[in-house]
Amino acid sequence: MGILYEKVQLTQEIKKQIIIRQLLDMGITEHQGQSIYDLDYYALRRLLVTKKL
Repeated sequence: MGILYEKVQLTQEIKKQIIIRQLLDMGITEHQGQSIYDLDYYALRRLLVTKKL
């Protein structure tokens, strides 16, 4: 069970880094005064979707 948890965490971290790269490419470095590096995966995903709209 520990290995599965680690795989999920690693996958989510990779997805998070991809989203951060996309936001940086759009010129976005912070959201509501907070660095995008400090946001969690779900907040980053929500931010990316709203900016793409």
